[in-house]
Amino acid sequence: MRSRAFPALLLVTALLMASSWLPTSTLAFVAEEGDTDFKGPLGWLHYDVILAARTSYPLALMSGFTCYGNVLLRKESGDKPYPSWLFGWLLGMVCYTYPGAIFSDLLFVPNAPLRAMTNNNILMCFSFWYIVIQNSEKVYRFLCGKHVFIWLTTWWLADATRASLLFLERAVTHQPVLARGVWQAFIWCGAGPVARLIEKSIRGEPVPSLDKVQPNTLNFLKYPLVAMFWNMIFYLCYLAYATECNLFSKDAPMTMVECGNKYQDFYGACVYGPCLLHLGRAYYAMYSQGGQVIFGDGFCMGLGRPVTPKHRD
Repeated sequence: MRSRAFPALLLVTALLMASSWLPTSTLAFVAEEGDTDFKGPLGWLHYDVILAARTSYPLALMSGFTCYGNVLLRKESGDKPYPSWLFGWLLGMVCYTYPGAIFSDLLFVPNAPLRAMTNNNILMCFSFWYIVIQNSEKVYRFLCGKHVFIWLTTWWLADATRASLLFLERAVTHQPVLARGVWQAFIWCGAGPVARLIEKSIRGEPVPSLDKVQPNTLNFLKYPLVAMFWNMIFYLCYLAYATECNLFSKDAPMTMVECGNKYQDFYGACVYGPCLLHLGRAYYAMYSQGGQVIFGDGFCMGLGRPVTPKHRD
């Protein structure tokens, strides 16, 4: 029954995604009318994806982010489909894909609009990857391949990093105090791992200790989660104290969002830096571990588990 229903579900989901995306989410792929300047692939990535993501959510980022969240959901389910589609759909979204965004909105945004859960494009994109990865062993195994997985996590990290900086800007803009920015960094980096530990305990799976999820270290060169936290703190402090924005003064000339818009190239550098660091870290770890890639909660566990799924009987 699963094999018969899968093509139909995939077709319906693809049609719904297409109808939803065409009017609103193609800005990152189509040049503005009258724009004849050829930017090339890197120019497209910088201007039409990373910088454009300050005011929109390009499909180029959304698709990779939701794909990785669903790969992680199945991987943490023992490489098997989730026990219940009803719970898996919800918990995959809340605990494995957008926990940082959801908990940040709950704690730092007035009236909690929960933007990740009020976006039709996210719903369609997440649903597409949920159906594909839960039902297709071949697709899942391909995405867990050594090199594919490294680039998928880099794709995920690009979106996670740019979102971390933008959510930080919005949190501090609403109430410009240093403490708000620091706690935003803690929530963004800690919400996902904690939510996934709770989900595993509900499912009756063994729950790893916190030092396995994230070792007690400041080593940002080795651990992506630590690198993201310090990247957010660095971004906050630079805009607050190394520019004329003077964010925390009573007569601040601009908000943090406005300051980020003014220094958008610095914002871009803070997105690319962690991605390049992760590529170097991942390939070094793979070749120094005899061909294994670290796979864990947010690819931060230092367990040395290979990502290749086991063959199902």
